[in-house]
Amino acid sequence: MGQQRNKSGLGMIKACKVSLAYTNEGGSELEATRDYFTGPSFDISLPTISTVAAGQTAYLQCKVRLQGDRKVSWIRQRDLHILTVGTLTYTNDARFSAVHVPGTDTWTLRLKPVQVRDAGTYECQVSSEPKISRSVLLNVAGFLDKTTRSSHFNRWNAHLYE
Repeated sequence: MGQQRNKSGLGMIKACKVSLAYTNEGGSELEATRDYFTGPSFDISLPTISTVAAGQTAYLQCKVRLQGDRKVSWIRQRDLHILTVGTLTYTNDARFSAVHVPGTDTWTLRLKPVQVRDAGTYECQVSSEPKISRSVLLNVAGFLDKTTRSSHFNRWNAHLYE
């Protein structure tokens, strides 16, 4: 059993490789190898960048395999504010909420409506030992100027706040 970095480069996950050698009915020797994760890990197929127009709803997703009894939290990196733990919200900003359908691996941070100041990095964190996390960058792009009814396509991102 050993330590392995996930492909996003964030957090550590425990993994082991199991090899099995056997002889089939025809007398041929075969070997099978399979990787097993012994603790929570992230599904890295989900996007790590989300671009949403100001005023719309942002859905930042995180899929946690083998979560067990560990808690999933969403944290805003700009100020390290804990936004949610499980489905409970820990911010006074009512625009933030956690969405989780019981029995699924997906944890979603919903932000409605998105404001330009919301741009930045958000972290999905699992309370495992060691703790693992996966970052999602929220870009806020394009807003409608209500005074002129013209569209502006300024792109705001985390670099404005660092």
